[in-house]
This record gives sequence, structure tokens and C-alpha cells, in this order.
Amino acid sequence: MGSKRKRTNKEAVGDIQPSQKRSKNGQAKTKTDKALDKSPFTEQHTVEQRRRELELYELLGSEDIADRINAADAIISGLLGGDGVPESVLLRHLDKRLFRGLASGRNASRLGFSLVLTEILGQLFGEKDLAGTKYTALTFDKVLGLLVEKTHTGGSVPGQEERNHFFGQLFGLECFIRADILYSDKTRWFAVLDLLLKLAEKKSWLKSQCGFIVAQAVSQMKRKLAEKTLQILAENGYSKTPEGVGIWIAALDRFPEMQVPSQPWKHPLAATSLSALPAALKDTGSESTGDQEPGKKQKTANWTARLHFVWDIIVAHFVKLGKQAEADAAEQFKQFWNRVVDEGFFSKGSSDNQKFSGFMMFQKLLEGAQNCLFFLPILFSKNFMACLMNQASVEDRYLHRAALKALKAIEAATENEPSFLPTILKQLLGNHGAYNFDQRTNTKTVDKLLQQTSPATIKAVLKLLQLKDASKSGLDEGKYYQALGNYLYRLSSITSESDEESNSKKSVPGSAIQLLTELAYSNKSVPENIKEALRTKSTSAFAKLVKRPEDFGHLCNAILAIETDLDPEDEMASSILPQAYERLKDLLDPENETDATRGTRRALALLHSVGILQFYNQDPDVMDLFEELEECYDKLADEKLQDGEGISEYLVEILLAMVARPSSLMRQVSQQVFEAFTGLMSAEALKLLTDPLAADESAKGQQALFSTEDEDMHDAEGGSESGSDEEELDSDVEIVNLEEAGSEDGGKSSGDEEDEEEEQEEEQDKDQEALEALEALDNALADVLQSHRLDKDNEAESEPESDMSDSEMMAVDEKLAEIFKLRAKSTSKKKDKRDAKDTVVNFKHRVLDLLAIFVKKEAAALNPLAFDILLPLLQLVRTTTTKVLANKACDILINFSKGLKKARASHAKLGDEVDADAMMALLRELHDEAPKDPSHAFARAVSTASLAVASVLCGMDDKATQDVFQLYAETQLKWYRGQVKIQPAFFSDWLHWCQSHVSTLAAQDQK
Repeated sequence: MGSKRKRTNKEAVGDIQPSQKRSKNGQAKTKTDKALDKSPFTEQHTVEQRRRELELYELLGSEDIADRINAADAIISGLLGGDGVPESVLLRHLDKRLFRGLASGRNASRLGFSLVLTEILGQLFGEKDLAGTKYTALTFDKVLGLLVEKTHTGGSVPGQEERNHFFGQLFGLECFIRADILYSDKTRWFAVLDLLLKLAEKKSWLKSQCGFIVAQAVSQMKRKLAEKTLQILAENGYSKTPEGVGIWIAALDRFPEMQVPSQPWKHPLAATSLSALPAALKDTGSESTGDQEPGKKQKTANWTARLHFVWDIIVAHFVKLGKQAEADAAEQFKQFWNRVVDEGFFSKGSSDNQKFSGFMMFQKLLEGAQNCLFFLPILFSKNFMACLMNQASVEDRYLHRAALKALKAIEAATENEPSFLPTILKQLLGNHGAYNFDQRTNTKTVDKLLQQTSPATIKAVLKLLQLKDASKSGLDEGKYYQALGNYLYRLSSITSESDEESNSKKSVPGSAIQLLTELAYSNKSVPENIKEALRTKSTSAFAKLVKRPEDFGHLCNAILAIETDLDPEDEMASSILPQAYERLKDLLDPENETDATRGTRRALALLHSVGILQFYNQDPDVMDLFEELEECYDKLADEKLQDGEGISEYLVEILLAMVARPSSLMRQVSQQVFEAFTGLMSAEALKLLTDPLAADESAKGQQALFSTEDEDMHDAEGGSESGSDEEELDSDVEIVNLEEAGSEDGGKSSGDEEDEEEEQEEEQDKDQEALEALEALDNALADVLQSHRLDKDNEAESEPESDMSDSEMMAVDEKLAEIFKLRAKSTSKKKDKRDAKDTVVNFKHRVLDLLAIFVKKEAAALNPLAFDILLPLLQLVRTTTTKVLANKACDILINFSKGLKKARASHAKLGDEVDADAMMALLRELHDEAPKDPSHAFARAVSTASLAVASVLCGMDDKATQDVFQLYAETQLKWYRGQVKIQPAFFSDWLHWCQSHVSTLAAQDQK
């Protein structure tokens, strides 16, 4: 078919272009760019007339709907417009063009030709009755005969040609029905009906098509004619077929009081008919037999994956019934679904084909639930749910994809109508479903459905998730709470759409996190061993919430809602914890805050919340944290915000202690808090923050940073070397890949050959060390065993083999044990060194995260203190052996420069407290730093920092500008004389900056 269509397009006459072609300017071309000739067709068949007809009928078969409509309008106007064409001309077009064209499989010929035929038939035998007044020779029987003649298949024809002729006759008969010309004279309808029944017997796949046309006709005719039609269908054995069911329902919906044949049923959907209905709906047609008698049982046709049209009629019937009496409609639909679909298509004895059809029925009726809500709970019946879960759970099952499509339909229905969620969730998790539905089906259906939870449905959803009796879930207690924790964690991760929703008591994440916290800390019915897992889950949920400032209140409210029995003899629980609660409540009190203090008070409240959470998690260091928080609280209450001295130092100490922990919650909290306090940072606090960047990336550096080898820290960092995605979701421990740690901040792209050479050398050194270690092990084993490797046969001296005595074998065993013990000890030391380096590097990453926040906020605000981080960052770029750390530090320097430019572009000015001498001293230090590393990356980093400082100095006064130019000249002279080694880019960047400045001044002068 594909090749034939291509040849037809290529052989099109004239300059007619395909509808999808586009011109050079991108405008879509159509075949009807020029106006079509609508003049009457003539009897004289000239060359021009033939060309016109050919063009019009070519367009009538186009796949472009606009082309078809325009061509149809031109043809109808040319045949029946004005006084109309002579009868011979009309007959020629009907015979040679229109009816013959119905049997064409080219493009959309049937659609276009049907459009013209429907209009012509309507004018011939409809209200205008042109056949009775002007075209008297064109009787109904003659025109119908033309259709049969032109779509008849005689003799042996190819299968595709036969199929085209059958479809042509089907489309032609439908034209007679759509023209609405059959019901004034019932003989016309019976003639068409007879042809439809004969056509349906020829091929099984035509039966549903013919039945659909009859169902359309029945809904248009009068009652008496409809009754006679049903009688004829019953006599031909169509009543107990899907087509018959559809036609019966369509007729009874139009004429509820009509007389129907006594057999087989009065109404297919009546309660008395439901027992026989499944067998009727499972039949999909019949194969024709030459001697088949009317009323004889028909053969079952081949199964098809397409859903029968009868289901559209059934859905429409129940929707219409539901609008009249919903309670009665719901009861009738429940009986129909359970007895016909659930027991008929999803029973254990049903075939795979029938179950496949059942899944399609479910999807069809689920779509209908948009207009008929009582469908929804009934659809999730017992056999259906069992089949759905079984087929979805295993990928190689026959109906696996069909089950997944049904689940996708459920997700789509909930997305389109979120109010469906409680009802659907109830069916999936209870009744005939499973509380751990996702686990049973190996899908994420419930997980995705929970994403559609809204403030309007959160209360109902939580009620469904939290069962009063855990045993009703069908799971043991531990698995039930694990599943419940997963559901609540998912709900707590939903983003609040607005601040109003976020502050609402019905907020989705707020309600979920509060229930999760209550289960993890307050609920006495939850066993302690299960509470530990729930606490880990709640901590992970808090880490998610902290990322979103709009959900700040949810975390604090969840902490305040914790109620647990405390030991009265515990000093911390009886005194320090209540004080922490009082401070938290005070910090959250909106009456005690102003616009200026809101950010800092909320940040301090967040730290108190985390401290209380650590207390309940039995963190051993929480006592020190509470003491430092109390100091910060007192400082905030007593001192002016503009000063901020004392607060920032305490704060940095707290935050450094937090980021040292491999916890996602601690990392997120530290960043949120630090962002609120960047404006209060002092020089001393900033020095505390940047000092760790100078630490050695070794065991010595680890000991210097953490004062001692913190066993907990060491274990946590070691544990970060492995893990899975599931563990990361279920745990707050942050898994860090040092090779990718800097990727989230964007790596700098450099083609530095020197850097690549250094990396290659490091890799070669590691490989060399490994080879040397293996070589030493081989040599030691060879000495003990008096043997050699297979690849050293040529080097070995041949010696006579001798058996070893028992004492000799014992001695060999002792030597082997000693060798492997030394080997293990050496490996352990290397692992300790590697772990120590990873700990230091990981800690530096977290410090750089805080500095990135500081630069983002304070560089744009032209805070002079921001310049103090330039030297520590450059020294880190120069000294670190970890490339991702160097990349991250360079990115911060680049962002610092961008923030500074943006601030200066907005005409912001540095404060009066800026010391020009101090800035000049900083620039000198930067120039002194430049020769210490000859790499291109370091040169660019130094140049970026130097230009940032130089741009500020040049904007002060002439003296400062002269000092800057003099310093660059001195450094360049040293470079020229060979006294220092600096990359040329350092000076070219300076020249480019000067040129840019001159261009800016010239542009301003022109204005």
C-alpha cells in the first residue's frame, strides 16, 4: 500500500503539489492556492473539461481536509448549482467518478467522495426531490444499483482489491443513511438494510461496521420502522451479537415503550438478561458460509484488539440513566459490571483475549466516569483487581502491557480530575486491592497518584492511609508502617502551590509531615524498633522541606507537635529542652518580628527545630548545639542587627559543625540559615569559614580540622562510598561522589594541556603503585613457594621437583600467613589515608557551598567583606589535588565577578567604609599569588579576581587608578625580565578590560 500511494503522488497531473509541501519562506503550500472553477460541467468532454475534472477529483481524494471540502464544493456546484447539469452529465459523474471512486484505496478518496455523494443523494431524493422533477430517470433503485454494480467483486481478485470494494459499498450505503432519505419510504430502508446484512455476512470484520451503521439509522427513524427493523435482525440471528446488543440499546433509548421481539430479551441490560449477555458480547462477528440459513447460529469470528462500538452505546446509556436517577443507575451498573464484565471477562476461566477486551472496557468506562461519578468505585471489582495486579507484576506475562495501560489510564483520570483520588486510592489500597499496591505490581502507580493530592483531598487521603487497625492492611506491622512511612514521605515532598496554601492547615506537605512526625516520635502504639525507621524517614522528609522556604512553617509546626514521655531525672529533658521550645515559640511569634528581623529569626527558629529533632534522635552533641543557639538567641535579642558582632561567629561555628555531618538535612539547613545571615557576617566569622580551605587533604588535615579522629564522622564518610538509590531515599545520610560533587555547580571547561597531563601523571602513578605492590607480592610468594609465574618460565632455572615434608609445609603456611597479614595491613593503611582525604575534600565542598551563597548575595550588594574570600579561594585552586574542588572555587570567583559587574551596572556604590589602601594591598597580594602556579586555569582565576578588585579601585579616584596601572606595569616588567612566570592571559585580560572601559566611555559621550 505504501509504495502504491507514493507512485500515485508522483504521477499526479499538472503542477499539483502535495499538501504538506512547504515553500522556501516556510509557508505551507496547499493544492487549492488558486480558486477552483465552479461552473457547470458540460456534455462536451473536451480536453480542458477532462483536465478540470481530473484536478477536482484528485483534490477530492486529498488527505488535506481543506482540499477535500473545497473540491467537494466545486463539484457539487458544477453538478447541481443553478439549474443543474443535464441528466446524462450527472449520471456520468455518478457512474464513472463518484461510485467508482468509493472503491479506491488512494489517500482519503472514500471520505471525499462520500461527502459529495451524501449531498447529491440528499438533493435527489430529499426535500428538493430533483429525481422526481428533473432527473426522472435517476430513480432510487437505479442509483442504489449503480452503487452495488461499481463496488461488486466478481471472480478471483486480489485480497486488497476485494477489501477496497467491500469498504466502498459500506461507505456508499452510509451515504444513503446520512442523506436522511430512507425513512419516508420504508422500502428504501429495507433495501439498504438487506444490502448491509448481506455485506456483513461476507467478512467477519465487516459485521461490526455494518452494525454500527444500522445503529445510527435506528436512532433516526420512527418507532414503527425501528420495531420492524429489530424484527428483521432477530430473524437473521443478530440479536445475540455485540452488534445486536448495541442496536437494541440504541433503539430502546430512543423509544423506551417500543415493541421488541419476544426473544431473546426485552432489554439487553435488564437484570433478567445479564446471564446471557456475556456470551453475546464475547462474539465479534461471523464468517460467511454459502448455505447458511437465516436464524442459524453464526460462527465466531477472529478476535480483534479493537473495542466494539457497543461499549460506546452502553456508556452513553448509563450516563443518560444516571442523569435521571443516579441511585437506580448505580445499582443497575453495578449488576451489569459484576455479572457481565467481572465474571464474564475476568474470571479464571476467561481467555487472554477476553481479559484483554476487559481491560479496554475498563479504560472506556473510566473515561465515562468523568460524566458519571458512580462508575468509579464499581469498576475496581474483585476479579478485575486480581487480574490487574497479577498481570502488572511480571513483565513476561501475556497481558502485562495491557495491565500497565490500565494503570496509566487510572493515573491520567486522576490527573484530569484530582477529586477522583480518594475513591481510586481506596479501591487500590483496600477492598480488592493491596495496601502495598506498588510493591505487589512492581509499579509506581500509587506514588504517582499521591502527587495529585490537593488541600481539598489531603484529609481524606490521610484517613485512607492511616488505618485504625494495622492488621486490616493484610501486612505484618513492620511492613505496614514501612509502607505508610513511604506514602507520607511522598506526600511531604509535594510542592505547595502558593504561600496561602503553604500556610493553610490543610496544606499537603504540612499535614503529611505532621502525621509522619507524630508516628515517629509521639504515637505510643508504634513499636520502638519501627519508630527508628520512621524517624529516619521523617528526617529525610525534613531535608526535602528545608529546600523550599515556603514550607518553613511545616517543619517547625511538626516539631512543636511532638509529644513524648520524657525522663524526669534527665537534666536536659527537664530544663534545657523546655527552654529550647520556649525560644522556638518566641522566634515563630509574628508579633515579635519586623520586616528587618523576619529572615534571621526564622533561620534561628530553623536551627532550634533541628536541634530539638537531634535531641529526639539521641544525638550526643546536641547539648553543645543548644548552648550555642542560646548565645545566638541572646545576641539577636540584645544587639542591633546592623552590628551583628558576636552572632556570626557563633553561627559559623554551628554551621561548620552541621556541614561536617554527612546528612542531607544538615546540609540543607546550614545553607538556608547561612543565606539569612550573610548580611550579618563579620570579618572574623568569614575567616572562620575560609580557614578550613587551607587544610591538607590528608589524615593530618583531617586531624587539624576535627581536632581528633571523630569515629562517627569517619564511619559515616566511609559509608558514603557505597549505597543505592533506595537507600538514599530511605536515609538522611548524604552519599557524595567526589568525582561528580562539583558538577551541580557547573564545571569550567578548559582545554588545559598541563592539567590533563597532571591528571594522566596521577593516574599513571596510581597504576605504577598498584603494579609495584603486585610485583612485591609475587616475589614474596615466589620466595616462599620456590616457584615462579607462568610468564617467567624462560627466566627460571629448571630444578628437580621434590616433595615437601610436613614440617616444611607448616613453615610455608606460617610464612604465607605473615605475607598476607602484611599485605592486609598495608591495604588498610591506604584505605585510611584515602578515607581521610575524602573526609577533608567533602568538608571543603560544603564550605564552598556556603561561600557560593555568600557571593551570590553579598557581591551583588557590593559588600566590601566579600573581597576577603578571594585569596583563600585562589589558594585552594592552587593547592588542592582534587580537580572538582578547584573547578568549584573557580566558579565562585567567576560568579563573584559577574555579581560585581551586575551591581555596578545598576549604579550601586560601595559603602564609605571601603579602605582604598586595604583594597590596594589585596590587589598586590593577588599579583604576588599569580606566579605561584603556571597553569592556565589558575591564571584565569587570578586574573578574574584581580580585575574585580582593580575595577573597584579604578572607580574610586585618580590616585587609586594610577596605583592599579602602576602595579600591572610592575608585574608585567617582572614577567618581561623573566623574574616571574605568569600566563600571558593575565595581561591580555587586563588590556581587554581597559579597551572595554574606553568603549563604554565613548558610547556615553555620544549620548
